Amino acid sequence: MNINYSFVRPLKAIDLKKWYSIPFEKKNDLKVEEYKNATILPLKQIKGDDLLFGRGGVVTENGKYVELSAIKGRIQFSYEHSNSPFVDEKVVYCGYLVNQWGHFLIEAVARLWYFLKEDDTTIDHYVFFLQSNEKRVISENYREFFELLGIWNKISIINQPTQYREVVVPELGYKRTIDYTEQYKDIFLKISNNVALPSQPYNSPKIFFSRSQMKNIDKREFGLEIIDNYFTKNGYKVLYPEQMSLAELIRYIKEAEEIAMYSGSVHHNILFAEDNKKIILIERNVINNEIQVDINRMKNASVDYIDANIPIYSVHIGAGPFIMAYNKYLEHYTTDKNMTPPDSKYCSSKYLKKLFKCYMHRYYHNYGFQWFMEDWCVKHTDMLREGYKEGFEYFGDYLTGYKAFHLRHYFSTHLWILKLKKLILLLYLKYHK
Repeated sequence: MNINYSFVRPLKAIDLKKWYSIPFEKKNDLKVEEYKNATILPLKQIKGDDLLFGRGGVVTENGKYVELSAIKGRIQFSYEHSNSPFVDEKVVYCGYLVNQWGHFLIEAVARLWYFLKEDDTTIDHYVFFLQSNEKRVISENYREFFELLGIWNKISIINQPTQYREVVVPELGYKRTIDYTEQYKDIFLKISNNVALPSQPYNSPKIFFSRSQMKNIDKREFGLEIIDNYFTKNGYKVLYPEQMSLAELIRYIKEAEEIAMYSGSVHHNILFAEDNKKIILIERNVINNEIQVDINRMKNASVDYIDANIPIYSVHIGAGPFIMAYNKYLEHYTTDKNMTPPDSKYCSSKYLKKLFKCYMHRYYHNYGFQWFMEDWCVKHTDMLREGYKEGFEYFGDYLTGYKAFHLRHYFSTHLWILKLKKLILLLYLKYHK
């Protein structure tokens, strides 16, 4: 495994190195607990809980919460329930079927190693839960995942507390930032092996998974066309994961020698790849993603991180907005790797101004005049400030009001006072040399 920190901001690189130095144990033995007449509780959000998703899991016949069914900080604790229907089956508890691809891969399916280990005839169903009373059709890549694993006809989805004759609770095969197992990796290996190879090879040794065609992405991420253009010019096949079946995506991953992609859920798909892949990660945010570090370590990937973004304010990591650009880090990468820059139109000040206008419009739409800061981001304020300082290098004149970026700004008294002061200073310097 080789991690290249040369193309990210200095403080971010230091933080990233710390993540890679944290002990990340490879476990060999996983626990399994079994309970008679136990109840599976679907997800329920309780005000005041500091949990990512909410309460839920397994409680015994005597009402004791089964700690092995929890995901610490995400899904924990029981809640009051009554009149749970009884199902005369032996089932495997799998947890919350989260409707987000990244979390699905790292948390929702992390107990399915049990399916590969046990005699399937002893189990009636593998049970996932939704939020209480939630209705959802399991389709597209989520369903295809279960079909390729060979478990779809055994999947059961509940949205109300349900008691079973017997509940098997396997330990998580991967616990973020703590440990992982080969059994967890085997889930994805099984699916990958079940994907039939195409009749003709794709002949795409270098691929780039783009975000530019995602639904409504143009309302929160700006400059994605720059990155598409960059990788196209450097011989990468540009792919759009949301337009592909899971089997097709896996085929491309298996065949590729180098995979470039954005930081986020799409990166988690390298779980389907063989170990030792070459990865290029395009960073959108100023803060590191520790789950990506885990996956890279368990897959022994060689990774180049590139801060190909121009941050300004602290923003929600999902809602943005974000500006992607041919900035000094991507330029450094281009020179270092002897690659080709994007088209010149994407490097102009006029184009950057357009991206800035889009960013500011969206920021105001999302947050008004508020300063946005998630609680968990507070410890990363040094990196947020580092990002802002870089953004100021590009857009400082607009941020301070020396330049207008909206029509109404031309009618601002503040703008003309600044211009007058600048003119007076220039005249003073001219005649007092």
